[in-house]
Amino acid sequence: MRSLLIAGASSLLLTLGMSSIPAPSFAQTTNIQDISRSVPRARVTFAKGKSSTVINGVENRVYVLKAKAGQKLTLKANNLGARAAVTLYNANGKIVKSFNGFGGGEGQSFTYRLPATGDYYIFGYAGPTYHSYEFAVSIK
Repeated sequence: MRSLLIAGASSLLLTLGMSSIPAPSFAQTTNIQDISRSVPRARVTFAKGKSSTVINGVENRVYVLKAKAGQKLTLKANNLGARAAVTLYNANGKIVKSFNGFGGGEGQSFTYRLPATGDYYIFGYAGPTYHSYEFAVSIK
């Protein structure tokens, strides 16, 4: 028996008999401008004299970070729930790097030399059941 169940933007399940296959991450299938229309945004700021911060959440949110061409942005996934993900998008809204809890992204980091001045986006994805995420971001 084949059936298709849609319970939310990220919880598309295709059921074939007794097995279920989760849909791809919401962040990996959509441009950041599309995501920004349906989830809240927050501007990333650093404490005076600091160039890094730690962000955590349990709700989907787009974090916006202003940076200059030539700077290095480092993103580290400190803690990711099973269905959580953290995805970095460039100034054009295209995916640069994604970490997810299901795929073993926790504890990994990525450094990206920024090609252009402008806003960069980090999508904290908590899934349909509010899985937690925590990541560190720095600019140098």
